[in-house]
Amino acid sequence: MSPAKKKDPVAVIFAASLPLIAERGMDITIEDIASRAKMEPSAVQEIFDGPVDILHEAFHRGQTEMERLYRIPIMGDLEEHMGVLFDGMMLSIKPFGPETYLGIVYRATEDKLLWEIIRRQSGKLSYAVKAFMSEMVTMAIVDQIDQVERVNQNLVTGFIEHLAMVLEGKKIPDIKKEWVKMAMTMFRPSIRTAPDAYI
Repeated sequence: MSPAKKKDPVAVIFAASLPLIAERGMDITIEDIASRAKMEPSAVQEIFDGPVDILHEAFHRGQTEMERLYRIPIMGDLEEHMGVLFDGMMLSIKPFGPETYLGIVYRATEDKLLWEIIRRQSGKLSYAVKAFMSEMVTMAIVDQIDQVERVNQNLVTGFIEHLAMVLEGKKIPDIKKEWVKMAMTMFRPSIRTAPDAYI
């Protein structure tokens, strides 16, 4: 097999282990993951110590992509900002995919270790969203955000609730449109905002 066609072993491990975690929680072994990935257990263990390590790395990669997007300046109105906020949250779950991510969140209701990992990662997501909102105030996209913690929680919770529509067959662009509409109701656009003010 040519080097260009060789699969990324981390991607193979993610593709095997993350759905397995959604199915069974953290009660899986390197051997289970290796079997599903069609790899030797020693090859998996060269990269990851175990399922917890895999899960942390998947969240870390998604978080990194989300934060990279949030650092790109946005030239637009509140709707444009909400669209980018949604896109960033989608990037945060990119290593999982929507269905697997939702499966892991559901499985966490029965798995204490998984719940703790999800809870910590949700804190990181909330922090990134809060920083994004702070930037919106700084750029005069919105006026001061009242009850910022509640707004933050509602944005993240609303994202997960809207994302669940994918299980009903709804497409991501339609889900994004509905989420953006919902999210915009939580903010008062600044009267100082004009898209051409940043040119």
